[in-house]
Amino acid sequence: MKWREIIHQIDGIETDDNLNTIDIAGINERADRIDEGEIFVAIKGFKKDGHDFIDQAIDNGAAMIIGQRPIKGLSVPYVQVEDSRKMLGTLAASYYGYPSKSKLVIGVTGTNGKTTTGLFTTHLLRKAGYTVSFFGTVFNEMNGRRVDSSLTTPSASEIQKFLAESDDEAVVIEVSSQGLQQHRMEGMLFDYGLFTNLQHDHLDYHKTIEEYFSAKKKLFSLLKPGGKAVINIEDTWGKTLKDLLLEEDIEVLTVGESDEENTHFTFRDEGESELLMDGKTVKVDAPLPGKHNLLNLAMAGTVVKDVGHDISNLQEMIKDLEPIPGRFEVYKINDDVKAIIDYAHTAEALEAVLSTCRSLYPDHRICHIFGFRGSRDHSKREKMFDASVSGSDCTLLTLDDLNEEPEEIMKNSYMKLALKHPENKVNVVMDRTMAVKQVIDEAEEKTLIILTGKGHEKYTNTFNLTTHSDKETIDYFVDYYSS
Repeated sequence: MKWREIIHQIDGIETDDNLNTIDIAGINERADRIDEGEIFVAIKGFKKDGHDFIDQAIDNGAAMIIGQRPIKGLSVPYVQVEDSRKMLGTLAASYYGYPSKSKLVIGVTGTNGKTTTGLFTTHLLRKAGYTVSFFGTVFNEMNGRRVDSSLTTPSASEIQKFLAESDDEAVVIEVSSQGLQQHRMEGMLFDYGLFTNLQHDHLDYHKTIEEYFSAKKKLFSLLKPGGKAVINIEDTWGKTLKDLLLEEDIEVLTVGESDEENTHFTFRDEGESELLMDGKTVKVDAPLPGKHNLLNLAMAGTVVKDVGHDISNLQEMIKDLEPIPGRFEVYKINDDVKAIIDYAHTAEALEAVLSTCRSLYPDHRICHIFGFRGSRDHSKREKMFDASVSGSDCTLLTLDDLNEEPEEIMKNSYMKLALKHPENKVNVVMDRTMAVKQVIDEAEEKTLIILTGKGHEKYTNTFNLTTHSDKETIDYFVDYYSS
């Protein structure tokens, strides 16, 4: 493709006739992955600056460089723009022919529930007859092929390339606040934007909850003409978002417990819960327990219903839903001990998981094992700790991901929290695998281990057992007690 063909609809790029006929073979922001004839877009990152790798990109065959610093004397053309990070997505979308225009595209944002809601939506769309690509935290799947995911939201160039290569009719994307703030969705057009909730998280990055909300709201500026927002109105920030979007003449579909909402859900601990849509009642048992998961299903069902598909047989549609890695996975370790693995990593998510476990396992002693991410938002730690102590019978503080924070400093922070409960309800066991072993060894009654924070993720620390994830750790003890 010629350079002039890529930029003919793009503002903010100055060019001349000498550049217009250059052949471009692709768009890339990774200097080490540049192929012959590609444009290298130099982006200033948080740890590294792409402008420092321009020579490497040229050595690897870059045909042109885009950046935001004034640079002269390169052996290939250089075009300076105001914001190269933002320009990356715009160029990639143009190069690949704006692939989101020709697909049904659903973006899911929120602090918690993105993965679950996204995969519920993907499953229901497939049941409605669509072929669907999914891009998210636990994996990416396209054209029937699944690969591991390294980021919740792929880079701007990657997502455009993926969409162009996808033969699927619909696309479901988890959209993180960082991804929106970093313009990874630039050039995307969405048919539906889903907002699950906004809770205390990522304030090490966004600084204030208002900035965090503002980043999430960016998704809804990317809706296609006639695109719709689906909002959890039970969330305070969801109500704020609804009001703001209505002022912008964006159609909003609300999901909540009030019968005034577009989708009204009624949660029951025992017996079938209900969704009420357009005056029709749909009875269903959510595939994962808890009111929060019924809400996630209601949001997914709202999209599929609004696209024009009958979901009156929703219970049948979800019967063969694939388990979601790291989301309320239940294991039996021995006759007395069960374990649940869940990704919950905010105070509100912990409250939801722990209260759900209390209602499902009223005769079990509940022991909660979790830790904090190092070098991350410290302001949410005490709220998470209080949620654990109030929702469980015992709390074990352990390693999550140190992120280069010294283990001794993390341990000291744990000890200070443990001193708040001198009745020995709180223990500190830094080795995550040994914390699980301790609860099993000390179990004298029916016990439920709730292991949160890592979910589907691999361990980044080395522990006593040579396991690499919470699932592998629990599987180890399941095998041990069954042998």
